Amino acid sequence: MRSPPFPPFDAPAVPEAEHDRRLVRRYLLQSALRFNAGSLLFLSLAIALLPLWLKLAPAAPGEAATRKLTPYIAGGVVLAVMAWFALMSSGIARSFLARLGKEGKALSAEAMASSVTRRIDAPFNPYTTFDLCTESLSGLALGTALGYSGPPAFFHDPFKGRIVLGRRRPLVLGRHVEVKVSSDPGPSCRIELRCRPGLAWFAIQQGESLHAAETVSAHLRQHLARHANALDAARRERELERTSLQARLSALQAQVEPHFLFNTLANLKYLIRTDQQAAQDMLDHLVGYLQNAMPDMRSVSSSLGREMDLVGDYLAVMRIRMGARLRFAVEVAEELRSLPFPPAMLISLVENAVKHGLERASRPGLITISARQESDGTDDLLRVSVVDDGVGLTEQAGQGTGLANIAERLLLLYGRKASLVVAPGDGQGVCALLTLPMVGSHA
Repeated sequence: MRSPPFPPFDAPAVPEAEHDRRLVRRYLLQSALRFNAGSLLFLSLAIALLPLWLKLAPAAPGEAATRKLTPYIAGGVVLAVMAWFALMSSGIARSFLARLGKEGKALSAEAMASSVTRRIDAPFNPYTTFDLCTESLSGLALGTALGYSGPPAFFHDPFKGRIVLGRRRPLVLGRHVEVKVSSDPGPSCRIELRCRPGLAWFAIQQGESLHAAETVSAHLRQHLARHANALDAARRERELERTSLQARLSALQAQVEPHFLFNTLANLKYLIRTDQQAAQDMLDHLVGYLQNAMPDMRSVSSSLGREMDLVGDYLAVMRIRMGARLRFAVEVAEELRSLPFPPAMLISLVENAVKHGLERASRPGLITISARQESDGTDDLLRVSVVDDGVGLTEQAGQGTGLANIAERLLLLYGRKASLVVAPGDGQGVCALLTLPMVGSHA
C-alpha cells in the first residue's frame, strides 16, 4: 500500500549544523581532561593509601612475593581505568556534538564552558530590582523550567544584593546560579548573572551551564518586563485621568465666563439708555477687567490675590449701576495673596451675593470678602468668605448652577478636603464660606 504524501503544512527538516573543527578538538580534549581529573584524584588518593593498607594488612604464609607485586598491578589497573574513562568521555562528548548538529545548532564556546555569565539592565532602582528578582527566582515556575522537581534551593542576602539558587543544598557543591544586583544609586541598575559548576566542573559539559544561565536570564527579563509594563500602564491610566480631569475642569470653568459677561453687557445696555456717562465709566472698567480676567479664566490655577483684584474690579463695575445701594470691602492679608486659588470661583460667589442678595433689597447693602488661615489639627486650611446683608436665603438660594459648578470643581480638584457652605448670615443676609486645603505658593 502506497503511503500518503506529506501534508503541505509539514515543517521542513532542520538542516544539520557543522561544527568548528578547532572547537571540536578543544571540546574533546577538555572533556577527556575534565572527566579523568576527578577519577585521577580518586585513584591518586587510593594509591597514596595503598602502602598503608599493605603494611597494616596481615600476611598469610607464602604471600610475600604476591604482596610485593601488588603496587605494580594497581598501577596497571589505574592506567587501564584511565584509558577506559578517556574512551567513555570521548563517546559522551561526540554524542552531544551529534545531538547539537541534528538540532541545527553549532558548537559554541559557551556551550562547552562550565561557567556562563549574563548581564541584564533593569529599569528600576537596586532595592526594587532585588525584591523583584527574589520574587521571581524563588518560585516553582523557574524550578520547573530548570528541570528541578520543585522550587529551587534558595539563598539571598539583601545587604550584598546577592541571590544564589540551585537544585539542592549545599549550593556551592552542585551547579548553581549566582545573581548580583548592583548597588549604584540611581533610577536603574544592572543585574550580573553567573552560572557556576561546583563539583560538576569535573563532568563533561553538555551545555548545562548555558541552559541554566539562559533560562534564569529569560525568566528575569520576562518578570521585569511584566512589572515595567504594569507600571507604564498605570502611569498612562493616571495621565488619561489627569487629561480627562483637566478637560472637565476647563468645561466647568468656561461656563462662568458667558454668565458674567451677559449680565454685565445687559447692565451696560441699560445704562446707555439712562446715563451715558455712567455707561462710559462702566465700559472703561469692563475693558480693564477683561484685559486682566480673560487670560486668568483660561488658566488652570490662579492666586488668591489675583482673584481678590478681579472681584474688586467686578464690584466697581456693579457699583456704577447700583450706586449707593452697593458698598463692598475686601480684606485679605498680604502673606495670603500668593497662595494658589481656583480661578472664577470667588467671582461666582460675589455675583450671587449681588444678584440674589442686594439687588432684591430695597435698601443699601454691604458685601464683605475676607480670607483667613486656620488649622483643624492636622491640616492648614484657607477659608474665604463672602458675606452680604441682603434679603437672605430664599427657596432658590443655594440651588443655582453657579454653586453646583463650584461644588463639582472643588470635588474634582481637592476631593473631600474642600467644601462650600452657604448659610444665613448674622441677623440678615447670607454667608458663603469656601474652605480649601492650604498649599504652598508654587503648588
